[in-house]
Amino acid sequence: QPLAREASESDRLCSGRERRRMSEDKAKKLAAEIQASSSSETFDLAGYGPEGLAQLVKAGLGTPIRSAEMMRLTFVCGGGKKVRQKYADNLPSLFGDALKSSGFVEDRGAAASLDCQGRYKFQHDTDKDLKFVHVFPRIAPPDTPGGEGDAALSPADLVIFADLPAFRTMVAKKTPSFSQRRRALDVLKAAKARLAAIEAKLAELQPLSEEEQSYYDSSDADGLQAKQDFLQALLEEMIAAGQLTKPEQSAVLEQLQQKLEAVEAQVAAAAAAGSSKKEAKLREAREKLEARRAAVSALKPIANRPKFASEIGAVQKRLAALDALERSAKVLSLDDALKLNARPKLLEDLKAMQAESRGWFAE
Repeated sequence: QPLAREASESDRLCSGRERRRMSEDKAKKLAAEIQASSSSETFDLAGYGPEGLAQLVKAGLGTPIRSAEMMRLTFVCGGGKKVRQKYADNLPSLFGDALKSSGFVEDRGAAASLDCQGRYKFQHDTDKDLKFVHVFPRIAPPDTPGGEGDAALSPADLVIFADLPAFRTMVAKKTPSFSQRRRALDVLKAAKARLAAIEAKLAELQPLSEEEQSYYDSSDADGLQAKQDFLQALLEEMIAAGQLTKPEQSAVLEQLQQKLEAVEAQVAAAAAAGSSKKEAKLREAREKLEARRAAVSALKPIANRPKFASEIGAVQKRLAALDALERSAKVLSLDDALKLNARPKLLEDLKAMQAESRGWFAE
C-alpha cells in the first residue's frame, strides 16, 4: 500500500506538470499571435486558468506591441448557456487580475486611442450572449527595441511558436516581399534543425540544459514542418507570378545555377559509374532546372510599393515645407510657429510608418 500511494502521488505530480506544460505552451502561442497584431483583433480564452492567464499577459501584453497605430484587442471570456462550459465562471475577474499585475488599469470609457494605452474594460454583449474583455495595449513604433527579459518576443520567436493560422496572418502582414519570406523560411529551417539536435541528445540519454528543455517543450516539429511547407509553396507561387525585384531575381538565378552545377557533377559521376537509369533521371532533373532558370531569367522585375507609401509621401512633403519655412528669413507669424511645433509629431509618425512598411526580416 505505501508503494501504491507513492506511485499514485508520482502520477499525480507528473500529471500536474504535464498540464502546466500544456498550459504554458498554449499561452506562449497565443502570446505570439498577440505580439504580431497590427490592428484590432479578437482572441478566445476558452480553457484558460490563472497560470495560463498570467503567462499570457506577461508574454503577450507585458511588452509594448510594435505597431504604427493604436488597436483594441478583444478577448472572449464567457457567455450564455451555449458556451458557458468552455470558460471558468470567474475568468473575466481572473483575466482582470492578471492585467492589473502587469500595470493595466480598468477604464469603462477606454477606446482605441493612444491616450488609452494600458487600459481595459469589460463588456457583456447581450445580443451575442458573450462576455468580452477589451484590452488597449501599450504601443511602440515598429522599430523600437522590445523590453528586457523573457516577455519580449522577437519576430523569429513569433514565427517559430505561432500556430499555422496565426503564422499565415503574420506572413501576409509582416513579410510582404519574397526576400523577407525567404529569411522567415531560413528561421524555420534553423528552428527545426535545433529541435532535431535536441531530440538527438534525448535519444542518446544526454541531459538537456534548462533552455533546451524549455525550447523542446514549446516547439512542435509537425507545426514547424507545416509552416515550412506553406512558406515554400508561397515562395514558389511568387516566382511563378513574377513577384521578384531585381536583386531577388538575381538571388534565385544564382541558387538555380548552383543546383545545376551540382546536378552536372552528379550526371558525370553516374555516367562514369555506368548507371544509365540514374543518369537518365539526373538529366531529366537538369532539364527541369534549365527550364526553370530560363523562366526566371525572362521575368520582368517588379518594384515593391511600400505600405503607407502615399501617407509617407504626404508627411515627407509637409516636413519639406516646414524645413523651407524654418530656413526663410522672414519673421514667422503665430500660425507659422504653430506649424513648426507639429514637426516632432510628424517625424515620429514618419519613423513609425517607415518601420511598419519594412516589416520583419528586412535588410
